Amino acid sequence: MFAAARVILLDFDGPTAHLFAGNPARAVADELAAQFHNAGIPLPDDADEYGPPELSAELMRRSPDRADTVEALLAAAEIRAADTAEPTPGCREMLVAARKAGRPVVIVSNNSADAIRMYLNHHQLADLIADVVGRPWAAPDRTKPDPWPLHEAARRQHVTAADCVLIGDSVTDIEAAQSAGAASIGYANKPGKTERLRHATALVDDMHDLADALRSVPHLTPGA
Repeated sequence: MFAAARVILLDFDGPTAHLFAGNPARAVADELAAQFHNAGIPLPDDADEYGPPELSAELMRRSPDRADTVEALLAAAEIRAADTAEPTPGCREMLVAARKAGRPVVIVSNNSADAIRMYLNHHQLADLIADVVGRPWAAPDRTKPDPWPLHEAARRQHVTAADCVLIGDSVTDIEAAQSAGAASIGYANKPGKTERLRHATALVDDMHDLADALRSVPHLTPGA
């Protein structure tokens, strides 16, 4: 897949970093729920079952007139989390190998682009990333599993989604790749993910394996 791909699309929270390493996602979601409640935004009865991005997306759909407020609170929480996010082992090695192989890497994520760029700068990874396609402002219907982020990343790199391979660790990543016509690599880094990501084109449980694979592909000259 890497030999055939012109561009690598990379999910952020999981394959690139553990965004909520310094503050568990459950705690962040609970803090956000309290902020939403204080802002007068009605919460679903099962709010405690959602992660931060999922809860926010649900509230934007239920209360579109408050979508800007929800988006602003979520983005602020992600920016705070980015300060203590931890790198995924093997990701840096994969990014270096991708550069040497002539495959630009674009992050496509349902997280805030500002939070992602903060993390990349903090960990000296920005030079290894060609672009970042983060969550569109207050537009949950254009986040994965919708294929829009993949098509947008491909458009910016002047290729089609079929020229790309997506590395992701969630079902929504795989579904977005299938809808866009891109190949996909499921990063099954936790128990149960091998089964949940079974529809990916391929599966790995260690990002170092992807670095090794990229080191074996011929270098792709831009424009070739």
